Amino acid sequence: MIPNVGSTDRLVRYILAVVFFLIAFFGSSGIWAWVFGLLGLIMVVTATLNFCPIWAALKINTRGKAP
Repeated sequence: MIPNVGSTDRLVRYILAVVFFLIAFFGSSGIWAWVFGLLGLIMVVTATLNFCPIWAALKINTRGKAP
């Protein structure tokens, strides 16, 4: 697992995670609350691990330098 998430990408993912969690807890109910909660969790995990499997599959690296 080669890190492929840069610092700006990480920051955007953390901000999106907060937005998704707020929507999940205060802005929606039922299945949509679970969907937004899961999206927030995915954003936190990928930002924390510095690895995004979708970026890896598409061969995108936002770290700035090739591994």
